[in-house]
Amino acid sequence: HARQCPELSLGVAAFSAAQRRAILDHLEVLRRGLPPETEAFFQGHPAEPFFVKNLENVQGDERDVIFISVGYGPTTPGGRVPMRFGPLGSEGGERRLNVLISRAKQRCEVFASMTDEDIEPDFAQTRKGVFAFRLFLHFARTGQLTMAESTGRDFDSVFEEQVAKALQELGY
Repeated sequence: HARQCPELSLGVAAFSAAQRRAILDHLEVLRRGLPPETEAFFQGHPAEPFFVKNLENVQGDERDVIFISVGYGPTTPGGRVPMRFGPLGSEGGERRLNVLISRAKQRCEVFASMTDEDIEPDFAQTRKGVFAFRLFLHFARTGQLTMAESTGRDFDSVFEEQVAKALQELGY
């Protein structure tokens, strides 16, 4: 990023403090091998400096591009992913994920050793944050949002009915 599009501000978000530290350590080694002119990227963008933060600390920090480093995955190559997702599995996990994925002004790039297909559907159904994470990984992998399905229920309010009518008039 520092070489190819230094004009775009960048933030890196990790899912844990330990993963954040590992990224910073590796980045320090990588920066030693970069051409000197790329160092300006790490010092530049005074209004939006480069950062590496964990999930709990990324709130309020928008950047042009956000790299999302997913630290969850199989413990052995080709193995099963343990269904442990840190703060995403606890109360309010979906809000934390929303804060993370909404920090990018132009795009998110996701780095992961797992996909949405590795998250057990039954497990995701019981935890809002994990369910949202599964949907996000699906979108990151396919570029497609899952299609909404009609429940067959009536509208819960006049507002819902008005919104539905307005969307239908727009062709949705």
